[in-house]
Amino acid sequence: MGSRPKASTIGTGKTVELTKPNRDFRKAIAQLYLLDPDFQQIETIAGNLEIRSYEPTFASLVRIIVGQQLSTKAADAIFLRLSESLEILPSPIATCAEEELRKVGLSRAKVACCQTLAVAILEGKIDLESFAKLPDEAIATQLLQIKGIGKWTVEIFLLFCLQRLDILPANDLALQVAYQKLKNLSIRPTAKELIALVAPLTPYRGVVAHLLWHYYRYLHS
Repeated sequence: MGSRPKASTIGTGKTVELTKPNRDFRKAIAQLYLLDPDFQQIETIAGNLEIRSYEPTFASLVRIIVGQQLSTKAADAIFLRLSESLEILPSPIATCAEEELRKVGLSRAKVACCQTLAVAILEGKIDLESFAKLPDEAIATQLLQIKGIGKWTVEIFLLFCLQRLDILPANDLALQVAYQKLKNLSIRPTAKELIALVAPLTPYRGVVAHLLWHYYRYLHS
């Protein structure tokens, strides 16, 4: 995809900033607008698209796990406390006492997930550095072996950390709500319905996701 957008400060535990898409991403946006001009309304209404872009690191994956079923604000607060308590690397996380991780606001299940992931990386069962060269399915196969990492977590990692262009986290409520508003639907689409509705926009479904999140942030600002 060419050069990556400017990396976020997620590794430091600071609140993640939004960044402008790179040139290749803008080209993909232009192609999407040709396929479905309705999406062009989003930037007209909400301003130029800004996206979340994380480095493809262990810390970024932990941040995504922390954010499971939480608002961005709540997840940012927990992740900040975590980063202030220890360095977010596999070894410190793997060896940290469960109660210490629970103190920052992590659930028992998320503690277990992060520590299992850390051990898998330390043992060489998961190689995050190789992910940039792997297809989506191969990455999913590695990550889904960790209890607590599901489809949504994998999809967010592919979108935010690897900038894959054709990933749609259809179970994400914000995407469903934003699509309903954009298309003036009387009922919010289910995940299955959203997948079907967006299928004609392949291979730009990841662009669709970023635009819908952008629109959702505008609607709730």
